[in-house]
Amino acid sequence: MLYKRRFSKWITIIILILLGITAIALIISLHSLEKKHEEEIRKVISSNGGKVMKIERVDPNVSPFAEDSNKSNVIYKVTYSKSKAELVAWYRGVSVVNNIHGKNPTALLGGYEEKWIIPSDSSDF
Repeated sequence: MLYKRRFSKWITIIILILLGITAIALIISLHSLEKKHEEEIRKVISSNGGKVMKIERVDPNVSPFAEDSNKSNVIYKVTYSKSKAELVAWYRGVSVVNNIHGKNPTALLGGYEEKWIIPSDSSDF
């Protein structure tokens, strides 16, 4: 009886430790993904002569990507300045930490690849 209690206690401790490690890994992964997306956004906007003012993660339903995004995507509204004008660009990022430029991020879910919409230039990247 005493053996079962100790065994049960150790199993509980091990499970809690594993859950804690998993939670920490998930938080680090999500933070890393946001950093990679932010770097990509700043790089693309600056390569087009703009300066990023604000990056907002938004719900897909309030973006031009309402019909073509799913769980494998993150949508950003990017406010930037170019030639003394304040402009808005949209970025559909891929939620795969090791490949934010994936062409088919989640084949089983029908994921959408990364895409830019910059209305001021009337072009997609």
